[in-house]
Amino acid sequence: MGTFLITGATSGIGRAVALQLTENGHHVIGIGRDESRGASLETESNGRATFIQCDLESADEIDHLFAHMKEQGVKLNGLFNNAATFGRPGTPERLTSDAYTEVFDVNLHALNTVTQRAIPFFKKGASVVNNAAIVGHVKFPPMLAHYAASKAAVVALTKTFAHRMKGKVRFNAVCFGPVDTPLSHKLYGGETKFKEAMTHHFRGHAALPEEVAPTVEFLLTDASSYINGQAITVDGGYTLS
Repeated sequence: MGTFLITGATSGIGRAVALQLTENGHHVIGIGRDESRGASLETESNGRATFIQCDLESADEIDHLFAHMKEQGVKLNGLFNNAATFGRPGTPERLTSDAYTEVFDVNLHALNTVTQRAIPFFKKGASVVNNAAIVGHVKFPPMLAHYAASKAAVVALTKTFAHRMKGKVRFNAVCFGPVDTPLSHKLYGGETKFKEAMTHHFRGHAALPEEVAPTVEFLLTDASSYINGQAITVDGGYTLS
């Protein structure tokens, strides 16, 4: 069984992946900001998940995280870079540099920093999965230019790391379509509005986090050993419309 580091592990897709992995006997180090949600994750995973509070917008907190892991002698089989923010939506001609900075600090810079810090902890054959989203790959909503740009950068960074590591560590991105999470609800102005919008999806509703978690688990483990440097769309056909 392996040990996996997950950012944004206390809700949505991150939580679902953490519970999927622990259910199958793996150990998870879950990163987040909310201590109560972290405690809930530890309880629900029957102690196979360990929560560590860390604000990824703080380089000092990231450094502290990895210093703690080093003290504990942690070795990683994989990393799921899941934490992200939509920022504040706006038309591309009006988005400010501050709006871009807010999104890129979390979605790209923190992801890159965590990945860099994690490399010395990886066992041979480890795997990194980055949450890139369809908006950075094939579908570009006009009100989320900064978010889409950050996710496109994640796809490029994923492929660059994959080439650099030459298979010693695999890197893949997953480009999710709409998933029923608190972050998605917030973007649409509430859960009711989100679900109303998703009636236009091919199957009439968005994915549950538990539906997409197995894809991440597959990419994190040796079952996907010949998949490397790819951006894989998981959206139930959403981008066909």
